[in-house]
Amino acid sequence: MAYISIAVWRDLTDGHLYREGEEFPFDGREIPQQRLDELESGHNQAGLRLISAVEAQDDRMEAQTEDAPEEPTEAVKTAEAEQPAEEPEADGKEAEKPARSRSRKTK
Repeated sequence: MAYISIAVWRDLTDGHLYREGEEFPFDGREIPQQRLDELESGHNQAGLRLISAVEAQDDRMEAQTEDAPEEPTEAVKTAEAEQPAEEPEADGKEAEKPARSRSRKTK
């Protein structure tokens, strides 16, 4: 049976970021039934259903699932917040940094 992601989430076993509608697993490897049950039932760290079983029909997958959450899970929000600061602009100039104020010592 095939599975697709029904939410935005990061797999803690391999670090892959799944987006809604993406095939699970992304690389086609065998996944233990216990792990599939965790992800399909919501009995996982996120507490949400993250994948759904699908049937292949006419070379496309059709999900048999309830509505998926539109917001990324907390784990994804945390991972995105840890991304490096802004990259230099396309013209090669770095974004201006705010001036730092220094306090003066008084006698």
